[in-house]
Amino acid sequence: MLSRNDYITLYKSLAIKATQNTGLFPSVMLAQAIVESNNGNSLLASKYNNHFGIKASKSWTGKKVNLNTREVINGYSVSEGDYFRIYDSVEDSYIDRVNFLKQNPRYVNAGVFSAKTPLQQLQALQSAGYATDPNYAEILNSVLVRENLGILDSITSYASAYTKKYPFVVFSIVILTITLIVLLYKKYIA
Repeated sequence: MLSRNDYITLYKSLAIKATQNTGLFPSVMLAQAIVESNNGNSLLASKYNNHFGIKASKSWTGKKVNLNTREVINGYSVSEGDYFRIYDSVEDSYIDRVNFLKQNPRYVNAGVFSAKTPLQQLQALQSAGYATDPNYAEILNSVLVRENLGILDSITSYASAYTKKYPFVVFSIVILTITLIVLLYKKYIA
């Protein structure tokens, strides 16, 4: 069973890598993965590597599994079965989350990729219909703030200017810096 801290430590670099040069915030991606996968402990995440609750529509040609999910319909929380995508690895799930958003015009039209702040991006995801919970953006934002995930955006933004010239060096420095900041935050502030 992964703790939230373990999940962040394991997958923060994956969130940074998957969102690089996309207009997506790594903090939003990681907050969404934390909530959707229950820190990687949900059946969908732990057995099928789907950390974002991405459903398998009729156009999905990959593997899928039918599982119960919670939806909010007409203001009521209900449990219903639906098909979800299966991935070979957690990395595939993170990469497909980016592709899923890019390939669905409703996310582009809602402003997911043009959002200037993580909160704007969360609100755009909600307005585009990523989840049925009317409090989805608020829930994700509370995780983002509580876990200080915004630091991922700050470091990534600062480093992006140097990435093209020195990609491996910058990526390594970013990961080391994030790890150090998280450790210091947890030790002295949390």
